[in-house]
Amino acid sequence: MSVVLGLVGAALGGPALLLGGIFPGYGTLDGPTVPAPVTAAMAQADPAPETGGEVWFNDPSGASRTQYALVGRIDRAIASADPGATVRLAAYSFAMPSTAQALVDAHDRGVHVQVVVDDHSAHWAPVRLLTEALGTNTAAADFVKVCRLSCRGGRGNQHAKFLTVSAGSMGDHLVLVGSLNLTNYSSQRQWNDLYIASDRAAHAQLVRVFALMADDRPQGRLVLPETPKGFDTDLAPYSASDGGDPIKRRLARVRCHGTSLLSGNHGRTVVRIAMHAWNGGRGVALAHQIAGLHRRGCDVKVLYGVGMGRAVDTILRSSGVPVRDSNNGGRRVHHKVMVLSGVLGTQIDANYVWTGSHNWSDRSLRNDEIMFRIAGRHLVQEYLANFRRIWRAAGPG
Repeated sequence: MSVVLGLVGAALGGPALLLGGIFPGYGTLDGPTVPAPVTAAMAQADPAPETGGEVWFNDPSGASRTQYALVGRIDRAIASADPGATVRLAAYSFAMPSTAQALVDAHDRGVHVQVVVDDHSAHWAPVRLLTEALGTNTAAADFVKVCRLSCRGGRGNQHAKFLTVSAGSMGDHLVLVGSLNLTNYSSQRQWNDLYIASDRAAHAQLVRVFALMADDRPQGRLVLPETPKGFDTDLAPYSASDGGDPIKRRLARVRCHGTSLLSGNHGRTVVRIAMHAWNGGRGVALAHQIAGLHRRGCDVKVLYGVGMGRAVDTILRSSGVPVRDSNNGGRRVHHKVMVLSGVLGTQIDANYVWTGSHNWSDRSLRNDEIMFRIAGRHLVQEYLANFRRIWRAAGPG
């Protein structure tokens, strides 16, 4: 698996460079530990899924190649598509010339290219270029669809960010999900993540979601089943009448003690949150839940970006939760990430990351959003390493 934190990106398909290091052990975020030996009994008692795949991170404080590492991976994935394959891209802000050109080049060599974007991007040159090359007929094999509000709802925006490639040299049934907007600002001023995997079931689900988005009409809640490898995709828009907030339900299942020897921190469940926007009434309710986990003994830390509400910040800090503004020279997290290692429901060895486009805000209930759960100790450790890197760069405060 390749991981980057200040990487060689894109066009480069060379080996990745990790800054800050991957933890060799499975203990506290604040330093490596020696991993506990895995016994046969432990292995049999561990039903937690391993989704596989790889995760990449950019570094906005680094050189251009590290800033644009994720753009490079996206462009390379598009370039890998076989003639006759289909590439589908869902984007919120799309102003990246290299990605638009990669899509046009793919179209010219016989790849079917389909793009769904939010309407604020429609007048930007890359989207105009694609519209001219692909057309706007969603019944065709190639098209650009601009959603005026959320594609599947009556309010909000098209805010989901993912790419699928049906077949190519990087793997068939490729899915790429993360927080990146296709803009210079997102690469140069924000920390972002990008998860990449080749998985038939996850690909099929995102293709279905994409087709519904391209219909651009209000639709009911779409509930997708967990895949055989443990991918779990939650989609907005939705409302309380759709069964409640999935993040609230998830947090209610977290237990702070009793982890296996392979997870958590000395028996305590580890929770790390890196969130671009966390505000509003929904944000306050989630802050109370996180504060409660901290009081009950979970090992919790929070990094936030520009959208942290004052009430949310006050609730967390007054409860003793370690919180840092991720600001480092005007660069902040754009992640929408929660990492958990420990006890979730009946699992005492749960190792999960929830990532994608979904902020902890009221607005995200109205938008087209994707919250993608990936699983596995190694992936969790890579996200923890990234969190540690940004935490230290931000400094106290």
